[in-house]
Amino acid sequence: MNGNDLLLIFAASFTVCVLATPFVTRLARWAGAMDKPDNNRKVHTSTTPRMGGLALAAGLFAGMVVATLFQSNFGLEDSTHPWGFRLGAIFIASIVILAVGVLDDTQELRPRMKLAGQSMAVLILYFAGIRIDKITLLGMLLEFDIVSHDAHVLGSVVHLSPASFVITWFWFIACMNIWNLIDGMDGLASGVGLLVSGTLTIIAMHGANMGAAALSVALSGGLAGFLLYNWHPACIFLGDTGSLLIGLLVGVIGVEGSLKGPSTVSILFPILAMGLPISDTAMAIFRRWVRNLPLSAADRRHIHHLLIGLGLTPRQSAILLYCFSGFLCGVVLLGLAFNHEFLALTLGLSGCMAFMIVLMSRRDELSNLQSDLKDRMSRGRQDRRAAVICFSTMQKQELRQRPEEILNLFTEASHDLGFTFADMPLGDGEFVPAHPTGLDPVDTTNHMEFRIPVPFENRNHVWTFRYDEENADLEPDIALRYLMRLVRFTTDAIDSLDDSAPVSVTETDEPRAITVDSEPQADVGFGQTAEVR
Repeated sequence: MNGNDLLLIFAASFTVCVLATPFVTRLARWAGAMDKPDNNRKVHTSTTPRMGGLALAAGLFAGMVVATLFQSNFGLEDSTHPWGFRLGAIFIASIVILAVGVLDDTQELRPRMKLAGQSMAVLILYFAGIRIDKITLLGMLLEFDIVSHDAHVLGSVVHLSPASFVITWFWFIACMNIWNLIDGMDGLASGVGLLVSGTLTIIAMHGANMGAAALSVALSGGLAGFLLYNWHPACIFLGDTGSLLIGLLVGVIGVEGSLKGPSTVSILFPILAMGLPISDTAMAIFRRWVRNLPLSAADRRHIHHLLIGLGLTPRQSAILLYCFSGFLCGVVLLGLAFNHEFLALTLGLSGCMAFMIVLMSRRDELSNLQSDLKDRMSRGRQDRRAAVICFSTMQKQELRQRPEEILNLFTEASHDLGFTFADMPLGDGEFVPAHPTGLDPVDTTNHMEFRIPVPFENRNHVWTFRYDEENADLEPDIALRYLMRLVRFTTDAIDSLDDSAPVSVTETDEPRAITVDSEPQADVGFGQTAEVR
């Protein structure tokens, strides 16, 4: 295959995508696949059709049809799985991903359903021979095919390797989701995808992997055609249909185009080429972990949000991110030209870190993340300390046979958690008073107090707890959570000695607690009373 053939593939994919996009736009309007602005996270200001991945798929299909007319086998040396067979598997996996994307664009699938569809596509590719058995990284060879098994299914041999499958699954799932996350602004995913696919084309041609080169050229042509409609102000968005498809195909090209020798993949260059979406995804994961948010939680702290927050327009932000992605692609080509992976890795990591640090510093995001990380680490240490206090006390209580011994252990543990504890037995027919006798007057400045009615030893009791923030070294919500576990366990332990009915802890609708701190700390649960029956 020569340069003219590749140019023809690009032209076919580009032309068909340009012609198909208006029809897909009308189809998206008819199907209700519309992206409405939310005045929060989304950058666009008007309702815009999505599901543009169908037009991209049409262009890709046209480009690969043209490719097969010139050569049925594009020079891959693996005779067990020729390129024609792999191309069929790529086509089926792409159909699965398109179906998942269309359903998500029209009905908003739950994350587990999306992951199940993505995993099905990965299974198709894996059993078709598109897998990672060995990778080279900075001159080191890592083999994942050490433990394997050949199974005979329907007259054909299926090669199974657990480690290889896990690495392959992670690679494709990561590729699909990083492109899904970066698709948050007009022209961003399609433009960056065009740069990355162009770079992967050169890598594939350098390794004489012409099948991957043809697929990469077809993807480039489709993205170039779609970018005409996706550039700000966008007429249509890629949607999950397009972003997941880009991720799947970039993953395939990264594996097939980086083959060196018998099924060995040089994985560093494709990773560096995708440095922009990988950096954005890594920061999103770190940011949500630090702030104790679910990984699926949306926010306005992606790279393009930060740039727009600095006063750049969507067009200026997209151009700046194109330049950054172009720098990373240039680093990859430089490393390829000198056959020096360490040089490419050093320049790429340095560029990514400098860009992210400068960008986050301008919006104070870096200092906020540092503060949140310190809080997260501090809370983690406090949570572990409270857990040790709680569970060590429970283990000691299991060995005690007298109620007063169990209660003494509970008193010590509650003190270690930051609470002072008082037990007030009530006579027959007595109720829980608003202010139990014997307590000091309530100080409304620096402590909180709450009460729990507890029945054990055939009598009603009132357990009163005070939490003094000035002297406590645990956060109130952490201390309260473990204190309530101790209350449940202690009352159960005492009740079991008396052969009484089981004790359970429930929350009452009418709180008896006295929240005496004027600060908004009632949010941690001190404005409620737990009743033990």
